[in-house]
Amino acid sequence: MIDLEQRQLDQMLREKRQLIASGVDKEKFGNQCKAKQYPAGSTHAWARDEVWGPIGSAEKENRNASAA
Repeated sequence: MIDLEQRQLDQMLREKRQLIASGVDKEKFGNQCKAKQYPAGSTHAWARDEVWGPIGSAEKENRNASAA
């Protein structure tokens, strides 16, 4: 049996993406993308309920959160 969670994790690491958020379902991800709360190029790993973004996006999110 294929472990989709592991496959998605391997793919995100291969693409050198950074974890931005976890515990985010597909509907919440869609709404937050429309509100531009995630950087461009972010991807939702549906089997893991995680949001992964391009390199450097996690630091930008942390800076934006601390500035608010």
